Amino acid sequence: MFGYLWRTSWQTIVWVLIIGITSGLGSAALIATINQALSVPSEALLGQFVGLCALVLLSETLSFSLTSRLSEATIYKLRIRISQLILGSPYPNLQKLGKAKLLANLTTDIATLSQAFMLLPEICIHGAVVVGCLAYLAWLSWQMALVLTGIIIVTVGTYRLLTQAPGRAFVKAREEYDKLGQSFRHLTEGIKELKLHAERSRDFMTRSLAASAENHRRLTLFANVTFMLANKYTFLVYYLAIGLILFGGLWHQAAPEVVSGYVLVLLFMTGHLAGLTHSLPAFVTARIALDKITQLGEALQTEPLGTPNAPLPKQWATFQSLTLDEVTHSFHREKENRRFTLGPINLEFRPGELVFLVGGNGSGKTTLAMLLMGLYHPELGEIRYNGVRISAANRAAYLQQFAVVFADFYLFDELFGFDADKITYKLMDYLERLHLQHKLTLNNGRFSTTALSQGQCKRLALLVAYLEDRPFYIFDEWAADQDPEFKELFYTELLPELKAKGKTVLAITHDDRYFHLADRCITLEEGQIKAIDYPPVTTPRPMVEFGEY
Repeated sequence: MFGYLWRTSWQTIVWVLIIGITSGLGSAALIATINQALSVPSEALLGQFVGLCALVLLSETLSFSLTSRLSEATIYKLRIRISQLILGSPYPNLQKLGKAKLLANLTTDIATLSQAFMLLPEICIHGAVVVGCLAYLAWLSWQMALVLTGIIIVTVGTYRLLTQAPGRAFVKAREEYDKLGQSFRHLTEGIKELKLHAERSRDFMTRSLAASAENHRRLTLFANVTFMLANKYTFLVYYLAIGLILFGGLWHQAAPEVVSGYVLVLLFMTGHLAGLTHSLPAFVTARIALDKITQLGEALQTEPLGTPNAPLPKQWATFQSLTLDEVTHSFHREKENRRFTLGPINLEFRPGELVFLVGGNGSGKTTLAMLLMGLYHPELGEIRYNGVRISAANRAAYLQQFAVVFADFYLFDELFGFDADKITYKLMDYLERLHLQHKLTLNNGRFSTTALSQGQCKRLALLVAYLEDRPFYIFDEWAADQDPEFKELFYTELLPELKAKGKTVLAITHDDRYFHLADRCITLEEGQIKAIDYPPVTTPRPMVEFGEY
């Protein structure tokens, strides 16, 4: 962890060390002054005492200020870096890592590091004081200092042995926390299902949440208690060293002022040694957290996504075609314990097309949509946008061509990415058309509430997708949660309107009563295109421009 801070800002670390050493030496000199004043007080020693007090207080303040600035800046950069890596990482990587692990790194691990970094000023001061005091003891009597050094070396060696077991326990406890985080996610997201099935609820609590919580409690308690016993062992040796000086015969070989100086300094060092040993568990857990964050960073950097704001290829100025050529994608289905393969798929989409994607559950509809929009990557074959092959270099720009409402969509409470002043009037029109004007308002780009029904939330998500004004729209079972009134509006007015504007629309649907409105109906079965139907052309009904009323 010190190495990480050194790489982050070695200049600040150098200044912290210099100031910390100054504080330690000042504290040692202060103890020496007090020791002299106990024997022969004088006005010169008084002035020296006041000056050293001011030096120690000032250096401790500067050390704390510098280290606090460094730790907070490091935590800030770490949070931003991990967040940017998540935003820039390919979606399959994020799925593989899981939400629980990502949240644990962003919250628990970074918070653990922050707590440890905040201890650094105290650690620097405690360490500098201990070193300064040991230097003063060596100046008082190098023979007694040699004995004390030997005791310290043996104590440190045995202390490291004693703390290996609690260190491993902290590692296991951190692994168990990932499982506990997953259980918490199940609890919050599956609360309705748990309430409706008492046996499932009891089994979930017993085998998942309670088991993980118990394992985490047991491992953390063992680690903390073992560290505490190791700390008490060091203080036992420490007090034995003081007893050896006072009653073990060493004092017969030294002057009384040397013995009193040793005892005074050792007693003064007690608090600083306690500060060093008691903070060790925090640094052990911080090292584990840093390892977790480093591993996450490496996992997220396996494949660069590209730059979303990179200039678009000249061929992408206007949408002309999107082609899937022999595209395949496979994944493991845990419920069925088998490998599912989608494809090979050969499709082409043109501007102003309304395409319905139909098929049974598990036929691969959503997987095909994810491939189409670029969140999944083909294992074989290629996707071409206006004739340009989609690769890692241009995938980020390719993703910006789609406006999507997922089946498991997430609704932000603020219109990120929009100029609120420019869209407010248009937004109010949309809200009234979708019967949401009485449910919420927009204040400085933020919705007044998102506490809406599932159908209302989907209508709001549709509104946001309309505002994005992308060339290609994908809707995954949008009408599934809608009343008949809004289903009719969606299929007979909103989708044809997008088509009339030259947008390409792919709607995943089971509503066969509206299939005749599509230009094509693509039917999937077990990952294969079973049929492509072209419904007969019907006379379109007059459409009202979305937003007019």
